[in-house]
Amino acid sequence: MSLETTEISVFVSVVKLGSFARAAQEHGMTPSGVSRVVSRLEERLAVRLLQRSTRRLSLTESGAVLFRRGQRVLQELQQTESEVTAASRHPKGVIRVNAPVVFGRQHIVPLLKPLRDRYPELSIELELSDRFIDLIDGGVDLAIRIGALEDSRLVARRLCANRRLLVASPAYIRRHGVPREPKELSDHQCLIFTALEKPRHWRLQGPEGTVSVPVAGPVVCNNGEVLTEAAKAGLGIAMGVTFSIADALLSGDLVRVLPEYEFEPSAVHAVYPSARQLSRKVRAVVDFLAESLPGPPSWDLALRGKVVGFEPTP
Repeated sequence: MSLETTEISVFVSVVKLGSFARAAQEHGMTPSGVSRVVSRLEERLAVRLLQRSTRRLSLTESGAVLFRRGQRVLQELQQTESEVTAASRHPKGVIRVNAPVVFGRQHIVPLLKPLRDRYPELSIELELSDRFIDLIDGGVDLAIRIGALEDSRLVARRLCANRRLLVASPAYIRRHGVPREPKELSDHQCLIFTALEKPRHWRLQGPEGTVSVPVAGPVVCNNGEVLTEAAKAGLGIAMGVTFSIADALLSGDLVRVLPEYEFEPSAVHAVYPSARQLSRKVRAVVDFLAESLPGPPSWDLALRGKVVGFEPTP
């Protein structure tokens, strides 16, 4: 046996208003329809709820119990609806976010304060890791992914371009010279980033299309920031992502190598498990990131006209 909230609501209205007709007006029903609702309740509960007379309605003992508790249930439901509606308008609670170490430290962490200023009831649980995280199994609400997206279960929203250039220090160029075409990279000291699909074969795009060049060198690492520092120290030529190397290019600590060529284009995405019934807090954070990391991103715009052959892209 189960009671429907609509039936309880109709019964409570009948008692409060003292009339089937008035309750019918309140619920957009006919008086006979209201009477049938009350009769169904009495049949289901196997008790009489109301004493009916030509002049008035009066509660039985069982009816008084249902009226008292029914009012409480309806009030709690109304309060729950109000709280859920308020939460949907004003994101609150904990959101778990995963981001790559370097991008997260340089470009997500600085956004935490303005995000909290906008949504003060939101708490951010930020995990920085270059290890692949299964969002669904790991209970992660939102992740920042750079490069190819492989999990078809996830929904992705593009945030900005991810430009990858060849760079080296002026000291390295003075000692070893500068390659004039991609195939000469095989004769240079190259710094190997193991997160690439084929770390020792660099795929570059340029005037002649896509070329693949075998490379080797003295430093192999899974962290792009480490390789940037190694390049600044003169250890070799590195793949540098502009979100991490822009300051070094502007200061002259790094210079472009083969400026007509770049690694194949990729992008920064916000990814989340499902667009269906997307929570307000996830939607709010994704919208905030899209607003804060527009294309072209600020670090690429800073390089316009100051770095050889570089033009920002959306």
